[in-house]
Amino acid sequence: MSEELDRHSKALEAELISDPEEKARVEARNGLKQADAVVESIEYFSHPERKFKLRVSLLLHLHRIALKGLSSFAGNFRPAEIEIGGSKHKPPGAHMVPEEVERMCDYVNDNWDNSSPVHLAAYSLWKLNWIHPFTDGNGRTARAIS
Repeated sequence: MSEELDRHSKALEAELISDPEEKARVEARNGLKQADAVVESIEYFSHPERKFKLRVSLLLHLHRIALKGLSSFAGNFRPAEIEIGGSKHKPPGAHMVPEEVERMCDYVNDNWDNSSPVHLAAYSLWKLNWIHPFTDGNGRTARAIS
């Protein structure tokens, strides 16, 4: 088979910041902003009249903050399949991501009153990383939400 027949296209995300030091600065700044957003959410839901509900919109909001200026997909689910380097785990297809994230939110919300905070935090940390719904920032967003 010729080399020409082996070619294939692969859409790659455009690099928004190429300088590693600038990228690190933006990641650190975004991390602090994401932490502030988590604190704001905790304070908001600390009022007795506001019952916490884990929503897809909160996940996307936290992801958008973490990846702002770093990824053109900030605040959006991944548009295609993904592989996790060094892992045998194959995350669900991109077409399944919204439904899997909704199921995760439903589980947390359905078990909010009868499960321990540690259980729900561990579950959401594991499940979001298992789904791997984003092209980048999965761990940051999973830690923030847990």
